[in-house]
Amino acid sequence: MSKEHKVTIADIAREAGVSAMTVSRLLNGKGPVAKETAERINEIIERLGYQPNFLARSLSSKKSMIIGVTIPRIEHALLDNYIAQILSGVTNIALKNNYRIMLLPFNPEEGDRNEFVNWHRSKMVDGLILLKTLHRDERIAALAEQHVPFVLANHKYYADGVNFIDVNNAKGIALAVEYLVAKGHSEIAFVTGDLRETNALDRLNGFKKVMQKLGLPLREDWIINGQFNREIAYRESAKLFADKKRPDAVVCSDDYMAIGVINRIKELGLSVPDDVAVTGFDDIEIAGFLRPALTTVRQPIENIGRVAAETLIKILNEGIKKPVHRLLNVKLIPRESA
Repeated sequence: MSKEHKVTIADIAREAGVSAMTVSRLLNGKGPVAKETAERINEIIERLGYQPNFLARSLSSKKSMIIGVTIPRIEHALLDNYIAQILSGVTNIALKNNYRIMLLPFNPEEGDRNEFVNWHRSKMVDGLILLKTLHRDERIAALAEQHVPFVLANHKYYADGVNFIDVNNAKGIALAVEYLVAKGHSEIAFVTGDLRETNALDRLNGFKKVMQKLGLPLREDWIINGQFNREIAYRESAKLFADKKRPDAVVCSDDYMAIGVINRIKELGLSVPDDVAVTGFDDIEIAGFLRPALTTVRQPIENIGRVAAETLIKILNEGIKKPVHRLLNVKLIPRESA
């Protein structure tokens, strides 16, 4: 095929020995295509360098073929490993289904009730994946009321018309506490995330529940709020070591806060884990390269993005009869810090 010739769906269909409608069905995700046929078509698409005309497709289908993803309007948001992994998962699935993504910076703390709805009404996105929204944000309720296709990522919200993909946060914290107890720790402190986020609330409640279940002392002054922020956790964790009676372990609601706590402990002349053990939550990419390497609860961050995107695309193509509420599993990753 000459370099001047622009590859078309008809070219792909002819080489694959199928109809143009079958190729179109695969590209648009509208209808079943046999696995072997799909693999053959995808191989030909890649080999011939086919580039779909998204403008023409959107005009004919009345779809933008774009998924909007909210990210917090904060400095260095895209350098956050957690956000980057979510976006990686979303992008991977979107591209496989011939969608593109549009990042939509927003203020998690305030905004017009119809802000998210208006993004959809503008026709610039077909649906939304909401990342880093706060608990009971009225913009979420507005989306549900207007039947806008959307999925919450890492946010648990049981309500009609609300779809979410999250993890079993309480179980993750229980795994960390039980592991510490098995290692001989009993004086355990806790660093919460931003309690306006459901995963932070679930982790705090999970900590209280497992401490009570194991009959361990639960000191309110040993529960500090780190706001899912390394610097705040570093600053606030000084309170845990202000008295002679100090915790022998600290469970943190995310890895960045655990890094802040470890830095504070070291500055006080204490050793991790000999004097104080520390655990995190997330298993961000650098967790295993810290010194000491961080014991943490791994949540499948990139997979949350993938499953959220798969769910949204299915909703866009097929609709759903009832909301999708899915909790993914977590796993304890023992390392040097505990």
